[in-house]
Amino acid sequence: MKSFVKRIVEMVPYSIGSKLVNTPYSLRLGSDYNFFKKLIFTNDIDGRQYVIEHFSKIFEYAKNSIPFYNRLYEEAGVLDLKINSLSDIEKVPIIDKDTLRNHLHDFDGALKLNTGGSSGSPFTFYVDKNAFAREWAHMHYIWSLKDYKYTDLKVTLRGKDLGDKNIVYNPVHNEFIINTYKNVSDFKNEIVSLFNKRTIKYIHGYPSAIYNFLNELDPILSKEEKKIIRSNLKSCFLGSEYPMPHITKYLSTIWNLDYISWYGHSEMCILAYDQNKTNEYQPFHTYGYTEVVDSKLIGTSFHNYDMPLIRYDTGDIVEPTYQENGLIKHFKISQGRNGDYIIDKNHKQIPLTALIFGRHHEVFNFVQFIQISQDSPGVVTFYITTKETDVEKIKNGLNLKNVDIDFKICRINIPIKTKAGKTLLKIKSKELNETNHTRP
Repeated sequence: MKSFVKRIVEMVPYSIGSKLVNTPYSLRLGSDYNFFKKLIFTNDIDGRQYVIEHFSKIFEYAKNSIPFYNRLYEEAGVLDLKINSLSDIEKVPIIDKDTLRNHLHDFDGALKLNTGGSSGSPFTFYVDKNAFAREWAHMHYIWSLKDYKYTDLKVTLRGKDLGDKNIVYNPVHNEFIINTYKNVSDFKNEIVSLFNKRTIKYIHGYPSAIYNFLNELDPILSKEEKKIIRSNLKSCFLGSEYPMPHITKYLSTIWNLDYISWYGHSEMCILAYDQNKTNEYQPFHTYGYTEVVDSKLIGTSFHNYDMPLIRYDTGDIVEPTYQENGLIKHFKISQGRNGDYIIDKNHKQIPLTALIFGRHHEVFNFVQFIQISQDSPGVVTFYITTKETDVEKIKNGLNLKNVDIDFKICRINIPIKTKAGKTLLKIKSKELNETNHTRP
């Protein structure tokens, strides 16, 4: 029902939807929005004590209320552990996506979500009813570092399927969503008209999608048209991918645009931001607990009691720096998300973040990994790690509407990895030649 209402709201035209913009987020999402907004700005909060207190609460709840955690902690010998320090937290076993996927039946929650994951490993999970209030309180803080207010207009480029529409207004976040699956040249005039009529201050989306959009747009604009688009723009909000240097350089030098990026993931354990553009991400300890163990980024969700994620391995490899109190000050991403793309029949670049993570694929409910290879424009092979034997079911579970490609499905026993053991979303012929996992 909620998703149906959301779809209806997102179809509201700007003339009507813009009247809703001034509605405070505390009314839209609940009182938790204001609570966390104030908490973030509280300078005298004791971060170490906050972490210990909230980790202890979620740990006690999980071991006493959730069969999976009770069994896990009993086997690990920590069922009677009391969390009084950061070193006590280190005694709690680390969990990963595969483990939780096999015990999903032990959980239930207000909202059921899924994610493709940065390495292409789908995962279904639950979040509590206040999850998005917390999320947007923290996200709006990050954007406020670039003077953003929720009443400001922005253009958004993600992977949303808009069908035949070029641009759609979404009053929920006061944004115009651009169809990233269409050639910019086909609706250039519509884009220029939008920027001419509306005061658009920000561009938000996947770094690769923003780069592709502006890079396609730039050579087909007149000087006057580019001036119109650039006149009110202040900054770019770069999410979901690591912003590659060539992308940020392009934004800065060709468009003279500021930007800010952040690290986050759908499971809502860790949220961190790179204010200084140095690949040093500062985590919010009000959001969750961030750890690094053997270079692996580990997160704990403090407030999701519907499906607690306690010492959850995100799958990303990072380099940490620490505060004097033992908490993570910053981390640098050394491996993880990237800006890979495929090329459609019209030689348009389609970011994989948009194609895989930006759409709701039914296959996420029954596959372990999704990987992609491409040897020629417009032809793509999906390598699916799954126990499902019905290839038509797999094919129908991929939402590839309005994407101009031909695709094949190849079922495999285990995901294809590099020699270093890394599981990549986009795989090349070299990796394919070195392994043979294909099922008959």
